[in-house]
Amino acid sequence: MLLELLLSVGLQAVATTPPERLALERELAARVSESAMQARVRSLVALGPRMGGTESGKLASAALEEMLRSGGLDVKVIEDGERWCHAEKRFAVRAHRAGEVQAFELARAWPWGYSPSGSGRLKLALAPTADGAWLTDRFALKKDGPTPRIALVDGNTTRDGSYPVVNHLKAGDANPTIVFGLSKDEGKALREWLGADTAVELEYELDAAIVKSRARTVVARLPGAKSTGAWKDDYLLFCAHGDSDAGGPGADDNASGEAVVVEIARAWALAIRERKLAPPTHEIRFAVWGSEIASTREFLEARVPSEGGLLGVINFDQAGFGSGADQLNLEPDDLPANVALVRTLLAVLAEHKGDAGFPEKWATNKSLGGTDSYVFSGSKYCKDNARPALTMFTSAWGEPEDHPRTPGVVGESWRERDKVSVDYDNYYHSAGDTPENTTDKEPWNMGWCARLGWLGALRYLESVP
Repeated sequence: MLLELLLSVGLQAVATTPPERLALERELAARVSESAMQARVRSLVALGPRMGGTESGKLASAALEEMLRSGGLDVKVIEDGERWCHAEKRFAVRAHRAGEVQAFELARAWPWGYSPSGSGRLKLALAPTADGAWLTDRFALKKDGPTPRIALVDGNTTRDGSYPVVNHLKAGDANPTIVFGLSKDEGKALREWLGADTAVELEYELDAAIVKSRARTVVARLPGAKSTGAWKDDYLLFCAHGDSDAGGPGADDNASGEAVVVEIARAWALAIRERKLAPPTHEIRFAVWGSEIASTREFLEARVPSEGGLLGVINFDQAGFGSGADQLNLEPDDLPANVALVRTLLAVLAEHKGDAGFPEKWATNKSLGGTDSYVFSGSKYCKDNARPALTMFTSAWGEPEDHPRTPGVVGESWRERDKVSVDYDNYYHSAGDTPENTTDKEPWNMGWCARLGWLGALRYLESVP
């Protein structure tokens, strides 16, 4: 009952902001650059999947450190404890049909994480054989059955079948079978060949690294008016995970979130240097996690509150694209600690509706889990201190979903109903999560998130003692 009362009072209120303040916010919003964020996503994806502890992950952390440092922020890199990690450095798969010279290049094939290295040419079959090549719609080895050398999986794809979803085998270096995902069309072509009693050979190569290593998280600080400069002050945190999580290209999930965090940091620091803004009332920190969830947990356990009191968290995940709609979501709206922050963000959206660079449609939804903000909101520290922790996104997962609206909450801004829509990304956790398919198509999504995050934080901090 208390939660419903808080929400009904808190999340439907819209502040009345003086015209001169709104004019300043529009000026600040104009400083946010979608093209800069697009370029940032492309440069990060070009480094590889950026999995924590891998070479591409280390290159990405170095690139992010330089981006933030060159923007005038104080930056440090912290390392996690050792964990298994995987990187697929080079791979190719081709099919050869008997009697034909030209090979069928399986251009959309993508290796599953923790597949071992290997190369060769084997007969392809629809049933598993010891040390053979197996085409299947799902990968599951029987305990006493044959162990193929390589398996191709065509039953786990994006919603439209255009790309394989990238999965993981058991973490570690003991997996005996190389597994590649295929698109629906690639699998269909191979099945037609095999169904015609045509001999098919599979040529493959995979150079994979499977090691124990340390993920690197990049943290930057923007001093507040009362900061001491010793990484001990209270702060509001912007964050995003820096790995692709699944091991695919990871443009929308989550180079988009990384790009937004860097854009807010650089734009805010520049506005202060140019005296467009005074330093914030409290310190602001920006973190890009080396590994989703795992790095966040280590940060919370080791550095909060020993390196300053955490005032709240704004996380960005899948902030650069939506396959089915054009909307922005805030999550979760059913935690009492989030009421004031969500109310502030909704006021910014309402008062800037129609302004350039802001969404026409937005929604708040209940707790769904699965991203870094929940590491904080579920923690004893944030619960005991009533610290908000939310995620801003423009798509979630790989299927469109409706969820029950939280009682007393507006829900969707553009219609009245008892459900809230959550948009999806067709390329979620797939080999197709590239800039060309996602963030280059809808760069304004990142712009929405950066502007709302920045302006919302400015307003919110004015109410924090």
